Amino acid sequence: MKTIEVVIIEAGPDYTDQLERFEMEVSKDENQAIVEAMKAVEAMGYAVLPEGQGGCCAYVTVSDGEDYIAITVAPGIK
Repeated sequence: MKTIEVVIIEAGPDYTDQLERFEMEVSKDENQAIVEAMKAVEAMGYAVLPEGQGGCCAYVTVSDGEDYIAITVAPGIK
């Protein structure tokens, strides 16, 4: 397990907006970590937009900073 920041991004028809950031413990496996973060964001009341439904939930590796997980959510739902 490791601690990582999760960034919730609202994805509208012609915009994106960062809504929240929080830290959570996730699996060291990047794909499993994304799934865990998606479930945590859904538990907060958001409608997650996964790949194939207009979203882009991804493990983001930053060369000069801390990695994070980006989770896209539908507008106006919480």
